[in-house]
Amino acid sequence: MSRRSDGFATVALPMLLWLGTLAAIAAIDLGAYLTGAARAQALADAVALAAVSADVEGTSAAQPLREADRVAVAGGGQLEACSCTAGTGRAVVRVSVPVPGVVLPSLGAARVTAEAAAALIDPPR
Repeated sequence: MSRRSDGFATVALPMLLWLGTLAAIAAIDLGAYLTGAARAQALADAVALAAVSADVEGTSAAQPLREADRVAVAGGGQLEACSCTAGTGRAVVRVSVPVPGVVLPSLGAARVTAEAAAALIDPPR
């Protein structure tokens, strides 16, 4: 009976180690993706606010777009799209940030995107 127990342990232990390793990799990648998604949303919010602020203070039609791109790059991301026409007081942006992971980047999920909008409103009277 002792021999059967030894054989089971010889097979079960490597399988458990393999499954544990896969679970750890999945947890790391999920954490990296969720962190990247939160970072992308925060950056998109900041970029939209920067574009609207530049629209208020801007001197040229390209100022909101330049400011949005500057803030996106400074935040470690990339401006994917910006609907921020000068003089409208509105901005809708899409930014992306890299996802540092073990497996996800090799599967094509190397970046995560987020969208945000900002608009000027009249102050309360």
